[in-house]
Amino acid sequence: MQKHFSRACLAFTVLFWLSGCSSLSSLGFSSDYSMYDTAQEFIDENEVRSNGAVVDKGQYYPKSAYSYTYRYCSNGPEQAAEDIAQFQNLARQVCDLNNGQLNHQETGTWCVVNTNTAEEYPFFSASISGTDQWADLCLDGPFVTLKVIENDGAPDDEWYSSAIVLGYLPYTAERRLLDAPAAATALIEPTRAPAANGAWTEESEHIYTSVGENVCLYERPRNSTLGYTYRGTVRNATDGRVRVLVTEKYKGDIRTAPTLERLDWHEEAYITASAKAWFVCSS
Repeated sequence: MQKHFSRACLAFTVLFWLSGCSSLSSLGFSSDYSMYDTAQEFIDENEVRSNGAVVDKGQYYPKSAYSYTYRYCSNGPEQAAEDIAQFQNLARQVCDLNNGQLNHQETGTWCVVNTNTAEEYPFFSASISGTDQWADLCLDGPFVTLKVIENDGAPDDEWYSSAIVLGYLPYTAERRLLDAPAAATALIEPTRAPAANGAWTEESEHIYTSVGENVCLYERPRNSTLGYTYRGTVRNATDGRVRVLVTEKYKGDIRTAPTLERLDWHEEAYITASAKAWFVCSS
């Protein structure tokens, strides 16, 4: 069942861009209004955004079912900043329409209901960022990348488990949330890989049992806007950890970076980390 709202419903914000009457599709058991649909309309609003591409299509469930990442060249730093602010505001609006609240975690900003209680439940995660590190690949401005993780209509329990795998941290007395940014609508970019949250996945199982597989590990220090990707081959695995012979290091996350910019690295060096921290990547 679809629910509808008009532009007049949100006339209080100058960034509201939906013209006329726009529908956001129902998400089955999870939420009434879709952040994914909103992101699609945001992209389709003009030619600059619609000339981008979908990136980071995961091979393994649940990422393949619930994650969406899109990147495009903006037409200037000022426009990129406006796009980011607009998308952030849209995320807040969609969260508000679902009677949710933005919850800032290490793995990104999530829209949840009943925040900081045992009944807390995630609706979606949304983030957007711009980088001029590869500005030479764009004619006028930096790359803008937006990400949405959202239920596609699966039952509540299935979606809840998948959201945990994809980075949602359920409420516990020990859980620490990040301080909300100065701008109330700002979305927090993940500072660590969602897979490191303790969930074992089909991809983790494959990596753990596949000596010789090409795998990558993405790391973004807190003081870095990009981070680095390490790539190598699985040598052995024990106690849930995988030892990888790493031979390459790249700038940024190679799943979303517009180009593979290789950095200096040892001729060969080993990195041992949880199987959940690695992902399968090409050679």
